[in-house]
Amino acid sequence: RTCFQYESGTYAFTSGNRQWIGLVQSHDLEPNMNVIPIRYQGSTDRNVDDFANGQQEWAGTITYLPQDWKFLGFAIGSIQDLTGSHIFTETNTDDRIQTTNTPLTTFTIEDSKNLGNAGSNFIRTTIGGMVNSFRLNSALGEIVNCEVGYTAQSSTLSSGAIVSLAATTTSPYMFNNIQLHIPSGTLLSNAKELNFNLNNNLEPGFYLNGSRMASELLPLNRDYEVTSTTNMEEPIARTLYESYYVAGSTFNSMIMCWGVAGSLTLIMSGCKMTEMTIPSSLEGVQEQSFTFVPKIIYGTAYDTITKYNGL
Repeated sequence: RTCFQYESGTYAFTSGNRQWIGLVQSHDLEPNMNVIPIRYQGSTDRNVDDFANGQQEWAGTITYLPQDWKFLGFAIGSIQDLTGSHIFTETNTDDRIQTTNTPLTTFTIEDSKNLGNAGSNFIRTTIGGMVNSFRLNSALGEIVNCEVGYTAQSSTLSSGAIVSLAATTTSPYMFNNIQLHIPSGTLLSNAKELNFNLNNNLEPGFYLNGSRMASELLPLNRDYEVTSTTNMEEPIARTLYESYYVAGSTFNSMIMCWGVAGSLTLIMSGCKMTEMTIPSSLEGVQEQSFTFVPKIIYGTAYDTITKYNGL
């Protein structure tokens, strides 16, 4: 089982109850102890003579079927909770989230393998997590899925009792719940695949302070990227190629993901088309694949959850 907890007060201080991330498909925690082999003159053989412990690096990847958009909000920055909605706005490195006093929301990830009795379980609790990368994937005929890459401060292992958490029954989002608009308000009705990528390029802050762990996480330049594949259709195929790619006109765009339990509207402005491929195949429907980069993103999630900002 993989779940998360909010943090509050100071960095890497866990607070609140365990919550579902979504319908988690996989979680890969990849620690790096940076073991340093030592050799020195005067050794009696050709082997490594000793080892030193370097800095501890903690990072993980979670793949899940989204039921809400909390982690997208964590990735973008500031979340404003309103009645029935949550507004996501970008934050910079010198901004501070009120609950954790950090540029982006931090969280704790609990990964547990349950053998049914305390003392035999395998529970890893990773604190001080921050979203390094967020990927939203949608393809024809499939369930919408998300991939979160996070960086954290440290992790502990325990074998105690598993804290109960009620099952989650909210339906995930399907391919027919998602739309891409180019320009904003004009549906790209023949899209067959859509991927949205955000990268915060986190840099762990390791210092000469007597600790092997990162003291803070610093978001560097933020990168956005949207890719899609469509069937070619007149006249939108010419507009995408001639106006937006060749001529280089900027445009606004929008991703909408509206499901039974809630919805997401992601508004992207100042978009620039950076790549496009239009292969001429012998048979089948002619396709057009492209990549564009937004300058600014603003999002709104609508659902019955009271708060995305923690407890």
